Amino acid sequence: MKFEIMIDILFDLLAHRNVKSSDLARKYGVCVRTIFRYINCLDGAGIPIYTVRGKNGGIRLVDTYRMSATFMTAKEFEQVINSLTAIEQGVPDKTLSSAINKLKATVKPEYGGFDVKSGNLIIDGGPWGDTVGYKAKLQVIEKSLSESKELFIRYHDRNGTVSERVIEPHIIVFKQGIWYVYAYCRLRNEFRFFKTGRIETAVIRDKTFVRRDVSKQDLPLDFWHNSVKAERVVMEIDKSVLSDVEEWLGIENVKEDGGKFFADVSLPFDDGLVSKIMSYSSGIKVLSPAALKDKIKTTALAVADKYR
Repeated sequence: MKFEIMIDILFDLLAHRNVKSSDLARKYGVCVRTIFRYINCLDGAGIPIYTVRGKNGGIRLVDTYRMSATFMTAKEFEQVINSLTAIEQGVPDKTLSSAINKLKATVKPEYGGFDVKSGNLIIDGGPWGDTVGYKAKLQVIEKSLSESKELFIRYHDRNGTVSERVIEPHIIVFKQGIWYVYAYCRLRNEFRFFKTGRIETAVIRDKTFVRRDVSKQDLPLDFWHNSVKAERVVMEIDKSVLSDVEEWLGIENVKEDGGKFFADVSLPFDDGLVSKIMSYSSGIKVLSPAALKDKIKTTALAVADKYR
């Protein structure tokens, strides 16, 4: 435990350069005297640490100190590079591409010609159609975000309504295989999620905006709750569609009981849910709620009526 805390303290100093001993003691659940014992051990190991007294003082690292690349193993370098490459393929970015090349350049001399493999992680949130155009759109959004410039978009909502609005992009989110941009909407005067696939046009304006205080920890990632009522849905699942449903709901939400498979989950009750369930044909039988069962019956009869 002692050495783990010492390593964590070192990373704290690398990240912040100045840390108060009282903050470290609180963080790791030890007394200030123990923190200084750890600091002395790090100093004895050759880490250039010093303390500054006074109101703005604290424990600091010498500014010229850099962690050796050999601190990470070849496998760790490979995983980091492959993960960053997968993200860069989804959202092309010159800065990220430059960082990847620098990491690759760091790896090879340290590990005697270690070659980074192509990796087994691919992120592609684009549609089956024009993925090139989709990535170009993501690039425009990312540029707008990084330069803090307003973005004009033409947006199609779920109901088919088309609107033109100016947004201030703050965060790009990848959730359940779909790219979203979390932005302040000047039309509605509030933060909203915009599905990238529903943005028809995206144009960066010359006017910059001041970034608002947004915490990633407080991001409402269950954002469908904001506009659609969530319902507890119980379904019986046929084995023929089991694997597809597991991918949709998550394998942990599908249980076997008496040779049959069931799912008991909270889902947004809207037309999108009806369409999703019907896409499995007769592979899913809704057991509750009754309102969803009735909605599916009505929709199925309307579909059958078109083919009479």
